[in-house]
Amino acid sequence: MRSGSAFVAALVAIGCGPSISSIYEGNIRFEHCYRLDLDLSIAPSHRLACWREWASRYTYGQTRDRLEYARRRALALEAGDTARPRLDLASESTAATHANGDEPPMPTSLHKPPPPILPASAPPPPTATSSAPPASAAPPDAVEPPQASPGCTADCRANWRSCTQPCRGDAAKSQARCAPCDPDYRSCMQRCYR
Repeated sequence: MRSGSAFVAALVAIGCGPSISSIYEGNIRFEHCYRLDLDLSIAPSHRLACWREWASRYTYGQTRDRLEYARRRALALEAGDTARPRLDLASESTAATHANGDEPPMPTSLHKPPPPILPASAPPPPTATSSAPPASAAPPDAVEPPQASPGCTADCRANWRSCTQPCRGDAAKSQARCAPCDPDYRSCMQRCYR
């Protein structure tokens, strides 16, 4: 009798959480409202109605950041903000890397890791009990990978910058015009290592 009641109690406990289908439906509806926000041809009243419906029906099992975002968008649309949300695609790490104005170092080889951005600290002194060769020592039969000339990689980078310069505006209008920039850059860099 006890094992039966424990089993029923476990089933009740499992059944009290959000179901997968309710979370999925909330995710789909959130993405739908977000897509409407990005489309300026959709009337602001429709966008507001979508966020209100999502907030009233589909929040079960959703994360707090989504709840807060929906609340902020509904308030902004009620206040008359008709602009679409801005996407911040620049990460903080990229901003921190370029904070001093220097560009990250260019790769020197296809077969080696990229050079360090920050100066490496001094390696620990070797111990007397260590009989292994240092990590930087290459086996005698190792073949050195091809090296790229710095001028070649700099030219590739300059060509890529000039190709993507007109693309910095509206992404939808310039996407077709700038589509060949990345493949051209890749093929240029591959030529540098031959």
